[in-house]
Amino acid sequence: MKKILLASAGVMVMSAGMAYAACIPTPSCSSLGYESSSSCEGGIKCPFGNAWNCTLINKITEIEKIIQEGGTSGGKGDTSNCIIGSIFYSDHTCSYGSLTSGKTPIGVVVYINGPGHGQVMALKSIGDYAWGPSDVDISTLTNFTGAESASFDLNSCTNTQKIMAAGDKNTYPAAWAAHEYKTEGTNAGDWCLPAAGVFTSYYNNQQQVNIGMTNAGGTQIGVNSQNWSSSENNSGYVWYSTFAYEYGVGYYGYSGYYYKNHSLGVRPVLEF
Repeated sequence: MKKILLASAGVMVMSAGMAYAACIPTPSCSSLGYESSSSCEGGIKCPFGNAWNCTLINKITEIEKIIQEGGTSGGKGDTSNCIIGSIFYSDHTCSYGSLTSGKTPIGVVVYINGPGHGQVMALKSIGDYAWGPSDVDISTLTNFTGAESASFDLNSCTNTQKIMAAGDKNTYPAAWAAHEYKTEGTNAGDWCLPAAGVFTSYYNNQQQVNIGMTNAGGTQIGVNSQNWSSSENNSGYVWYSTFAYEYGVGYYGYSGYYYKNHSLGVRPVLEF
């Protein structure tokens, strides 16, 4: 598979057989609070580079203290305390560590893009589905020709809506399956097919996320698990997740792109 070199915020993409330049903005680690250049115990790693947020250690300790005292960390729908690895409940609140009594977990936070905002991954795969027909390019989707650029894509629900607009559930089963998934506290249409960068954030923060998955009664993504992303490679292939190995330094284990008409796992995400 051919890798591409990122130049500033520009990458090369393919559309209708023709290469052209397109700008894909790369989020800044520092703007999201990842300001440490070295790792720290309990810190959260930025999904876009080698930077860490070490101040979250104090935040985690504060949340754990609240839980131990029998309280909760926010009212109904208050996501201000959600961090990567938090258990996400049906009332759209979070806790870090053990389950909060009387609440129903529906996922674990795998990506944060600012206070109170991020993406939650479902506790389990909802089954294996084909992504779509081979050799059909969805013109509204960006074609990510390399794993590095795919790792910057975090537009889970925007991608899902574009895929669904291109055809019905028989044509694009994976995106529709994610869209129709629902839990206590959520409805069909709330969940989406994860963008590639969401899996990158999970991979970079496996310790925190996996603890959350275990405590919430979910299933960790293992090295042998393969799940579709909503990030297109070209007319015939889509990026998928595998944690078996890293593809390049700092980018999680994309073993490549996969034929769209093959069946892989679907692990929906919820944006909040």
